[in-house]
Amino acid sequence: MKGYIGVTTREWITYLTDKKDIKEVNFWRKNTDNFNVLTNGEPFFFLVKNEKGVKGERSVLGMATFERFEKLTVNEAWDKYNNANGVEDRESFVTRMDAMFNTDKYTGEIGCIILSNFQAFNNPVYLSGIGVEFKNSVVSGKGIKENEANLISEYGFSTVDDVIRKFHEIDRIGFTEDDHGFPEGKVKLKQHLVRERNPEVIKLAKELFLQQHGKLFCEVCGFDFKENYGDIGEGYIEGHHTKPISEMGETEQTMVEDIALVCSNCHRMLHRRRPWLSINQLKGLYLNK
Repeated sequence: MKGYIGVTTREWITYLTDKKDIKEVNFWRKNTDNFNVLTNGEPFFFLVKNEKGVKGERSVLGMATFERFEKLTVNEAWDKYNNANGVEDRESFVTRMDAMFNTDKYTGEIGCIILSNFQAFNNPVYLSGIGVEFKNSVVSGKGIKENEANLISEYGFSTVDDVIRKFHEIDRIGFTEDDHGFPEGKVKLKQHLVRERNPEVIKLAKELFLQQHGKLFCEVCGFDFKENYGDIGEGYIEGHHTKPISEMGETEQTMVEDIALVCSNCHRMLHRRRPWLSINQLKGLYLNK
């Protein structure tokens, strides 16, 4: 069994994620040639485009099962699949097909990749982090091997703690002059810093933050690395785990919501005192300086 990664918009996948009663979805495309990459029952993954002006690696946000390929007019596609096209109403669908594919309004033909078992992932999957090559120059999609398909689905449906364990970096963590004073001691601190600095966890937190705010900035002082340093600051921010390891049970899972995105200065200040300052406490100090 193999798989396929198709490039789509965040708007399309977000709309369908909210539709719980749809059995089949239509992954439409301009190319009306038969889709021979997959056979019935094989996995199809959704790689989401970045918003306009946002650079950085795209992420895979979900998957479905390939059923069949159909060639339909825009009108036929709406009549047959309705909201399963990822659009709210017929006029919106017609307008989008015309804008994207320059179709002949209702009579223009489009390729329809019909998928079942649509599922949004628990976590965005960044392909570079799991060794799956997907160049930014690929604009529609490409086939992948069975082992690559298995990796994507495994990471997509993993808990955050599973991701941390897979990307464990404990041997790469160092310390600074302030670290010896932390109440947990160096072992506990090292565990804490692993959670903070693990690249996959921060990627998850960044993805959610970008969805909500459209850009990355410090949650304490508002500092924006891109705004202040230009392209070199694009996509940069540090992650701070707001719940110390000493307060977590052995089986307690790390939640993305436990990660605060902060600038380097504020990050050091959060660790400066004993016990560590909360985000709100440090924000209060910053605003009242």
